[in-house]
Amino acid sequence: MADSEAQTLADAIAARGAQSGRHLVLILHSYEQGMGRVREITDTVERMLAPMDNHIALRVENLDSKRVHTPEYLESFAAVLALKYARRTPTLILTSDDDALDFLEAHHAALFPGVPVLFCGVNHPHDSLAAAIPRLSGVLSTFSARETALAMLGMHPGTRHIYLVNDHTETGRAVARDVQRQLASLPDGVQVHEFPPLPFDDLLSRLATLPPDAAVLLGVYFSDSVGYATTFEDMGARIAAAARVPVHCLVDFNLNGATVGGKVSGAAFQAEALGRMALRVISGTRVEDVPVQTEGVNRYVYRAPALKRWGISESRLPSGSTVIDRTFSLYREYRTQINVLILFVVSLASTIAVLAYMMRRRAASERQLRRLRNLLANTLDSMPSVIVGVSPEGLVTHWNRHAADATGQETHEAVGRPLGEVFPRLEKLKPLVFEALEGGQVRDGQRLLRHDGDMVRHEDVTVFPLVANGTQGAVIRVDDVTERERIREMMIQTEKMLTVGGLAAGMAHEINNPLGGILHAVQNMRRRVEAGRPDNEAAAREAGLSMDQVRGYLERREILRMLEDIAASGARAAHIVANMLDFSRRTDGAFVPQDLHRLIENTLELAANDYDLKKLYDFRTLRVVRHYSPMLPPVPCLPTEVEQVLLNLFKNAAQALASMPPPDGAPPTLTIRTERHHDLVAVTVSDNGPGMTPEVRARVFDPFYTTKPPGEGTGLGLSVSYFLITHNHGGSFALHSEPGKGAHFTFTLPLRQR
Repeated sequence: MADSEAQTLADAIAARGAQSGRHLVLILHSYEQGMGRVREITDTVERMLAPMDNHIALRVENLDSKRVHTPEYLESFAAVLALKYARRTPTLILTSDDDALDFLEAHHAALFPGVPVLFCGVNHPHDSLAAAIPRLSGVLSTFSARETALAMLGMHPGTRHIYLVNDHTETGRAVARDVQRQLASLPDGVQVHEFPPLPFDDLLSRLATLPPDAAVLLGVYFSDSVGYATTFEDMGARIAAAARVPVHCLVDFNLNGATVGGKVSGAAFQAEALGRMALRVISGTRVEDVPVQTEGVNRYVYRAPALKRWGISESRLPSGSTVIDRTFSLYREYRTQINVLILFVVSLASTIAVLAYMMRRRAASERQLRRLRNLLANTLDSMPSVIVGVSPEGLVTHWNRHAADATGQETHEAVGRPLGEVFPRLEKLKPLVFEALEGGQVRDGQRLLRHDGDMVRHEDVTVFPLVANGTQGAVIRVDDVTERERIREMMIQTEKMLTVGGLAAGMAHEINNPLGGILHAVQNMRRRVEAGRPDNEAAAREAGLSMDQVRGYLERREILRMLEDIAASGARAAHIVANMLDFSRRTDGAFVPQDLHRLIENTLELAANDYDLKKLYDFRTLRVVRHYSPMLPPVPCLPTEVEQVLLNLFKNAAQALASMPPPDGAPPTLTIRTERHHDLVAVTVSDNGPGMTPEVRARVFDPFYTTKPPGEGTGLGLSVSYFLITHNHGGSFALHSEPGKGAHFTFTLPLRQR
């Protein structure tokens, strides 16, 4: 149906609504509103029906069957719906996914007799539905496995094996059977494989070892063989990230991370078709005259970053394909998750309030109320955040498990006491609590720093106002974002290195030509005042002088010394230019396996024999402590570059210890530690010197930044080292230092190079 027809129907509904009152439309979702798919369906249907303009009252209920699916829960849910809609029956019911439709099959006659039902996202409708819900139609959720596989083979011509990834839940097995049927006969002898039920970590390991002539077709994955589950989106993203071969998908909620795309069954696509059907029914068309839509909903959708990664031109995509995520953002959006959390908590609070009222009227509902209260408490305890509820007077009203772990005080010890007494570092947040209560707005953006041993941890704080049943208060949420901050700083530093690298390359090439001229001219000048050269002797005689007189004059006027200074300065400038060029380009050398401990020992010997280093810092006076991992395998790397990084770190440590001996009187010590972490090798170079202030630590990897006196450093040592490790080797580089506590540089090298 065209958009113009939909608008005509909407106008007709608005006219009828103005005469007969608002139509009540109920949306019943199988899953909770926090899932991206569910939010998309709700938003799309609301946009299609335009409730306020069309005199439609839209109500949304969530069965949340992925979390709870017991018979007692379903009966309780039916009782809640009976209370909520006892005085007003919906004009139309819309459902999403199989569980909601199955729920209506059991309860439609009792709850909503005669009310028409339209569904979407249903894979396999039961024959018994027609008898249970006589006025029924909707949009079937089908999978375009064959079209996706054929498009995938066209994009990756060398593919000979397709690995199908589904979970082994009832839904997953049904999807797998449908996909296997569609892929029964693929061209060119392509084989289709399916993984057996596995724990999720084992599945990721298997995906990481697939052969290069393989590709992955991702269906639906929510739960592994031992019951581990998060969300469809999260599981799909981690599956795609683990695979080293292209991953195509069949459902739009997997269009994230490293997934390429496919002809996907999309929540928004189905919701659009559902919204058009709803407009027809509300405008007067009998639901029996609206046929079930079985085709034409799925669309080809592909992600631009994945296309670029696998070298796929958009011209090779199927006709009518949509390309998304053309611009890449380094930062995640968290506001949506917070709003989902609020909606979830408010929804549970509303359910508890309804059940509390029922408990006073019906003693039989007391058991259900306790179960829901326990569910709310368990949900908040399971969250990876500190959740603290406070009253307007600053007294603790709620205390989740993470709050107890952070303070050592259990819930019964904390509730009812002042916040500053049981959680002292949150005392400073009381002004935010009052602002949230007075303005009725969420207050966020507050950052807390706390020391955890030698480590500084970052925590984000959000305060939500809470008003329910005349009781005011606020909810404080504290999230540990230390790892996110570390990754953000690393990404900013890497981006800065790439930008400065381009500038350094241009500057180096521009400086090289005049610098070469200067050095060449100085060399010629020195040769032309040397004694014993016939041309020099002849020119001196023509001037009425001897070469001894010429050199005597030059020495008295210190011109020869000036030439030496020019040559030395030119050589230093040439060295700086060479460093800039090293900084700006990736080496073309081949990675070779190296004994990392031997490489470290060679670099230590090189540092001990370095004349400049002995002259300035006397490296041999340092005590060197080695903590080498005994089972370290050969590490693939560019040995000269790793030696350069190690030598820079050794020189910096020697300079720091020479400038200020250890404050506790201990001998100046250089500590080197090697460790293996899965597929990474970490090297830590530490000293017990003066450490760094936060200002110095923030700029230590910046190009041309140095704390050394003029003439002793270029400011490129650590920035070049950072670039060599992160850009050329694909590793990471980190620093931890505090004033008076030395400096600890750690870099990692992958055991498996890209």
